Amino acid sequence: MNTESKKKRNTVIFVAVATVLNVVLMVFFLICGYILLAKFGKPENVTANQIWVVVIFLGSIVLSWLIYSRMVKWYMKKVNIDEKFAPLIGPKRYKKRPDDSQSNPRNTTQSDSQNNSQSIKG
Repeated sequence: MNTESKKKRNTVIFVAVATVLNVVLMVFFLICGYILLAKFGKPENVTANQIWVVVIFLGSIVLSWLIYSRMVKWYMKKVNIDEKFAPLIGPKRYKKRPDDSQSNPRNTTQSDSQNNSQSIKG
């Protein structure tokens, strides 16, 4: 197995594990938030509980993302990413536009352009 394929394999494994970790963190914070809501929330106040459910959901997303990003930064400092991982996004590839002289099958000379301008005038 060559180095490039190992880098690609490592990248796929890293992205998969990091994604699973992020989802697990989010579910953990959701469950903790719902337990706290059940323990300290008032069941008779339905509107407040609905607002708290939305706050818990958004909070779990934010908390899991913050922890996830810190863990990824820590791991990237620990491991030489250029040596172990393939880039996820490659360099931009610009399409080469053909020159005007190459796109025109017939080379236009000064005399041709003068002839064209004379034929247009009359």
